[in-house]
Amino acid sequence: MDRQVKYVLQESDLPRQWYNIVPDLPAPPPPPLHPGTGQPIGPDDLAPLFPGALIAQEVSGDSHVDIPDDVVDVYRLWRPTPLFRARRLERDLASTRAAARRARTSPTPRCRRRTTTPRRAYAG
Repeated sequence: MDRQVKYVLQESDLPRQWYNIVPDLPAPPPPPLHPGTGQPIGPDDLAPLFPGALIAQEVSGDSHVDIPDDVVDVYRLWRPTPLFRARRLERDLASTRAAARRARTSPTPRCRRRTTTPRRAYAG
């Protein structure tokens, strides 16, 4: 079992590209709508608000988009920060999934009560 909790990336391991999920979706998400006209926003509508490179990234159909060198330079100032693996959360999620599996396969009165009793939200 891997006991490592803290992972520190070297500066050479900094990402050089962003991953764009849109090409992997079954259908592209609907375009954002212009608040004044209600019509889809195009790159020309975004030009007064965002730099051209950011607009190009937003409308790109590529799976990977290069991170501009200026942004990578800023990342170097603040990154790499350590990544911490959430072992306790993993353990809690595993026990929750195990309890849910047991409740479906072994309907004891205690499990049935937990899965069928509606919980009321606190309206304070």
